[in-house]
Amino acid sequence: MPNTPDSLTADRPAAAPYRLLVVNGNTTATLTDSLAGQGRTFFGTAVQLRSVTAPFGPAYVASRADAALSAHAVLAAVECEAAQAELPFEACVLACFGEPGIGAVRERLNAPVVGMAEASIMTAMQRGDRYAIVTVGQRWPGMLREQIRQLGVESRCAGIRALPGNALDYASRSSDAAATVAGALDAAAEQGADVVILAGAALAGYLPSLPRPPRVPVIDSYRAALAQALALASLERANYFAYTRSRSPSDSPGQ
Repeated sequence: MPNTPDSLTADRPAAAPYRLLVVNGNTTATLTDSLAGQGRTFFGTAVQLRSVTAPFGPAYVASRADAALSAHAVLAAVECEAAQAELPFEACVLACFGEPGIGAVRERLNAPVVGMAEASIMTAMQRGDRYAIVTVGQRWPGMLREQIRQLGVESRCAGIRALPGNALDYASRSSDAAATVAGALDAAAEQGADVVILAGAALAGYLPSLPRPPRVPVIDSYRAALAQALALASLERANYFAYTRSRSPSDSPGQ
């Protein structure tokens, strides 16, 4: 799966928009549309955004079994998009907090691959000493504890709060759903969190819908992933141009 900086030539200058792939690990297309709209608003003209939906699997990942199916679908989607892309993607975001298939995607795609959990946790630790996670689904606390242990940041976690019900019901941003989310954020702050992660694709872009300002800083997991993807893509591009501009003609192959 070719994906190299070779596309950054005279006709693709350093100031060209970054090419970013967002993969919704769930099969709910309306959620993909929402994520795409949020991404375009977030990036403006700095990024050419391609958003795709997992071709098969659960409507919304809510268990380990769901994550296993989604991992296969995510990898298939990434491979298909990379093969069909006119120019290589410069970064990829897995828009599912469980990050299904992220290791396989990183193995196959020669570009930064960002997961929502890792990006938001790292961001949260830059904002406070102890972070908490608010998400939807009763199986998620156990799944997230496994992720946190793998990242080696469990000592900084103040707790995980799982909202009841179906995550897709929260995506409607009804007043009742927003009140439930706000209550969970308050409870996380009372639990000792200096910063709270609002986790999952269904809760992306939720802050404007809250009935009151949060007590502590809140990290939107999707926006954290978008921000990190852009930062990594810009670093990769800067490194490439710094290298090519520093080489003399005699260093080029065939000279």
